[in-house]
Amino acid sequence: MKRQDLNDNWMLREAPLDCTAEQASWISRQETGWLENLTLPLDVHQPLIAAGRIKDPVLADYSDDAAWVEQRSWWFRRQIRPESGWADCDTVELVMASLDVHADIFFNGRWLGHHPSAHVPFHADIRPWLHDDDNELLIRLTSGLESVRDTDLAELDFAVSTEAGNGCPERGDKRRAFVRKPTYVYGWDWCPRIGTCGIVKPVWLEYHRSLAIRAVSVETREIRHGDGHCEADLHIEAEIDNLNLLATADADAAVRVSCGDDEAIAVQTDLLLRSGTNHIAFDLTVQDAQIWWPNGMGAQPLYTVAVNLSHGGRTIGFPPFKAGLRLIRLDTSRQEDQRRRFRLVVNGVPMFCKGADWIPADSIYARVTPEKYAALIRQAQLAHINMLRIWGGGLYEQEAFYEACDRAGILIWQDMMFGCAAYPDHREDFRALVWREFDHQTKRLRNHACLALFCGNNENHWIYGRRLKERLTKDRQYGLYTANAMLPDILSKNAPWIPYWNSSPYGGSEPNDPAVGDIHYWHEAMMNPDMLRRIDPCQYDRIDAAFVSEYGYPGPPVRRSIECYFDGHPIDRSGKIWKRHTNTFEKLTVEAGIRRHFTDRPLDLDGYLLYAGLVQGLMLGYSLEALRFKTRCAGALFWMYNDCWGEIGWTIVDSFVRRKIAYHAVRRALMPVRLILRRLDGQVAVVGCNDGQVPVKMSLETGWISFDGQERRTVRKMVTLPAQSREELARIEPNQPETGGLYVAYPGEISGEAAVIPAFLIDTPYRELALCPPRAMILDERDDGADRLVTVQAETFVAAAWLDADPDLELD
Repeated sequence: MKRQDLNDNWMLREAPLDCTAEQASWISRQETGWLENLTLPLDVHQPLIAAGRIKDPVLADYSDDAAWVEQRSWWFRRQIRPESGWADCDTVELVMASLDVHADIFFNGRWLGHHPSAHVPFHADIRPWLHDDDNELLIRLTSGLESVRDTDLAELDFAVSTEAGNGCPERGDKRRAFVRKPTYVYGWDWCPRIGTCGIVKPVWLEYHRSLAIRAVSVETREIRHGDGHCEADLHIEAEIDNLNLLATADADAAVRVSCGDDEAIAVQTDLLLRSGTNHIAFDLTVQDAQIWWPNGMGAQPLYTVAVNLSHGGRTIGFPPFKAGLRLIRLDTSRQEDQRRRFRLVVNGVPMFCKGADWIPADSIYARVTPEKYAALIRQAQLAHINMLRIWGGGLYEQEAFYEACDRAGILIWQDMMFGCAAYPDHREDFRALVWREFDHQTKRLRNHACLALFCGNNENHWIYGRRLKERLTKDRQYGLYTANAMLPDILSKNAPWIPYWNSSPYGGSEPNDPAVGDIHYWHEAMMNPDMLRRIDPCQYDRIDAAFVSEYGYPGPPVRRSIECYFDGHPIDRSGKIWKRHTNTFEKLTVEAGIRRHFTDRPLDLDGYLLYAGLVQGLMLGYSLEALRFKTRCAGALFWMYNDCWGEIGWTIVDSFVRRKIAYHAVRRALMPVRLILRRLDGQVAVVGCNDGQVPVKMSLETGWISFDGQERRTVRKMVTLPAQSREELARIEPNQPETGGLYVAYPGEISGEAAVIPAFLIDTPYRELALCPPRAMILDERDDGADRLVTVQAETFVAAAWLDADPDLELD
């Protein structure tokens, strides 16, 4: 197979929305009014920004001025000159990986079809109409909502979330439930309405002769350890298309799996391939196998998989790709108390999933580059995150995202793109479109080592399943059919080795039951009407669930990021831009948290940003430790990791890939080896967590220390924390003056290279403690190659310390 990329030299023009596909020939004849020399991926907002017709809608309040973009039709045009030898091919296939969203495609004046989904590629064999000179490809695109009729919407409009009831009627559109594209672009609590439209992934031609390898799957079936080495059994299947509709074909097939000097090869000779689809299977064993582990649990070696056919003296290859050798399963077995577990077991080891929920990295998602993905995933890796959950209102991410997660050891919980709505999945055309989407995406993603779990949707069972309970029938499931029946069936064929869960949250007598499955912990804490419960970190000590896949607390980015998205406007905390860039669920929670935990004195902007960041860090750090402390709990994912625009909101890394203050609290809470203190049965218990493969032996000092450091009522003992474990190490009697000091677990001498920091328990607001004046100093500051080493020492307890440094510097 030869591939010809078609990502440059595009032209774009706008037309009224009622300029339909029937006007394609007229559009094609227009010589003026085109924006030229454009490069894919491309959303129509990008050239409009570059041409000065609109300002970037993620900045200031400019999204209002760009709303008209949704109300136009957009026409893309490109001339194509085929590769030499195309006439000898059986097919020349046009592939457009993602069109947002309603597209009519024309080639040399011929209508190739209508394509109504951004989640599945458009394919067409254009060979019958191709010629040697320039060929015209013309595409009409719209943002999609105009296709939804009032009669369509009437059935579902009461069961589709918007922000109208949250003070932002411009955010959200109930018609989104009928359109297969990233629906967050119509606005959510954490982003504005910027209706996307464009050719948002690459376009290319594929030239095929005789045979084509359409897909390859790699399954690790068994890993065996013994005699100082490891073996891994792989099952590999190739889907081969014999393009001759009338004749069989002879071929040899080979698969090669390699990592460095290690390789395994399997061959099948003298295959007889029928016309159309053939499935060829290979079983092979990798000797001295290098096993892939999640971040913090081991290394992430990746093998290159190459599949080739030999036919008629030619070699036909599938694009080589990377795969990790690893086993993964979802354990829902019963505990001793008869409740069920919900934990991932990787390579035979039960793990605690540490991480956050992921949303698209830009409101104009087509402009997210591989470099931005790499930077965001690197920050997640450095924060000791080992799982990200791709939320169901966004998109199936680009390959660059999953490849970065493969390299970093970050597992992916993959929601399918259904979120916070009922859907018309009783309609045959909708079902057929979603079936194609699920079939494509499960095949595309199944070989990634990072792919840990497929999930049917976000909150549809929880919110709208209950709301529609009296209406639900076997034939009308309003979006539950795709998750309950369609996706399990497709996965059983395409990727049966990858765990599946119907929804998030889901499990038990009804969704969000803490006895079974995963939960979203919102109404008990951050979204409770009682402000004191919103800002009390101890609410998270009350959780008794097996897995928490959503909860959160808002905070601001650093000042430089705020200055960026204010775009030169004065920063006024009572003004329109500040309000626009504040999460709709914040509702004065940030300032209430500052008053509760630190101070009620008036604060300037810098004071507000400091204390708000500290409170967000307190809430996220404490909650993650609370969940990690509980041996029943096997996962804590907070909402959310990253932003698509700048705001006072949920994330720890902002849209400019700058760390918020809370990032550092999360990073400490998720360290691979961590000590955690919590009250348990009238005492203070010390639990040790060790994600790594090596036991950690340490001298552990536990007890009580006064804030000024003058009183130290502690004991010391040697403890060993087994590899990949969570277990109790010590108990402390809580008989000390708690307002004058704190309970601590202080590691002394530590075996090996493990980094273990002191742990303490503070479950009272800082401002209620009898803190002494802090005494801290910089002992040393020097260059170390490209790094700057700063040594800080505190003689007393210090609630928070920070370096007044450039926010774009990466602090360890």
